[in-house]
Amino acid sequence: MIEAQISRTAGGARSFPLAFRLEFLRQMDEAVERGAKTRLMREFNLTSGTVVRWRRSRRLGEFDASMVKAAGKSRRLLSNRDRAELARLRLENQQLRQKVEQSEAVQEILGKAFELLDGITKGSPPPHPQIPISLMSAREYADWLQTNNLT
Repeated sequence: MIEAQISRTAGGARSFPLAFRLEFLRQMDEAVERGAKTRLMREFNLTSGTVVRWRRSRRLGEFDASMVKAAGKSRRLLSNRDRAELARLRLENQQLRQKVEQSEAVQEILGKAFELLDGITKGSPPPHPQIPISLMSAREYADWLQTNNLT
């Protein structure tokens, strides 16, 4: 299976990237069974003339030259300013990822603390209303003394 994508030109013709051509020719070289080469050409809808031109280009070293030329023209070439900006952005990205991880950890801890406190609050008995001692009945005063271990 060839991984490189076949694209289309503005006129609608198919455009085969160099990686596709090299992989296709490698598979053609490995095809030894009867009809394997024809089957491979049909799979990608290629004519024998196209394959002959690609083989000639490979034999003459034109693929190597085009790779060097493409690398020189590559839009991926970065100036020193761009490299510095890229390094700065990568560092900033890493720092932001660490902050996100810390924030997520804090959020998890706070969630667990909330659940714990919520469970304690719901599990504890409701507090008795505090009535001033002077207004308590004798029975309430006796209960209060017993609750506060004063008897």
